[in-house]
Amino acid sequence: MKESSVSGEAVVRLTERIRAGDGEAFEALAALYRNLTESAVARFLPSFTSDDASRGPEDLSQIAALALYRAAMTYDPAGKGKAVTFGLYAKICVERALISELRRTRAERGRRMRGEGHADDAQRDDPLALLIEAEDSAGLVRRIRSSLAPRERDVFDLYRKGLSVGRIAVELRCDRKSVSNALYRVKAKVRGLLQNQS
Repeated sequence: MKESSVSGEAVVRLTERIRAGDGEAFEALAALYRNLTESAVARFLPSFTSDDASRGPEDLSQIAALALYRAAMTYDPAGKGKAVTFGLYAKICVERALISELRRTRAERGRRMRGEGHADDAQRDDPLALLIEAEDSAGLVRRIRSSLAPRERDVFDLYRKGLSVGRIAVELRCDRKSVSNALYRVKAKVRGLLQNQS
């Protein structure tokens, strides 16, 4: 099913279902707008790979999917921009997310090159500071895991170990798309937890 074959009303209904917590609605919306997200990733990928080889297409696809999710959560067809279709709104959101990530990546690279961005050596060697940091991390991981569905928890645990989407799919004996979708949902939930924490 392509975006052009779906009415604007059907897309609005999908966004309403997504705001109500329907994960399948987001999967349907992501399928409708796959060309949009994939073309945005393809356009931005050369900029990332020239600056930071650790940013591959899977990372950018996840950023684009999260931006699409945020677009679905914030789209208001009756609001000020009611003349703006969801497709245009989503495109703007996805491109802004990728631009923001590119700026962040370049800023990090600049700090690394200047030798900034590292903790003070004394603090890095302080056992108490390391223990507090580890405890904070462990508490956050526990909170994240408790908010996840069983499949999301499995994906999260393997992702934390550094496994790629493809390797996680092999480990869990499922397809890459299922893993990617679970990872998108995990990242959205983590973002929500971090926003509530601040």
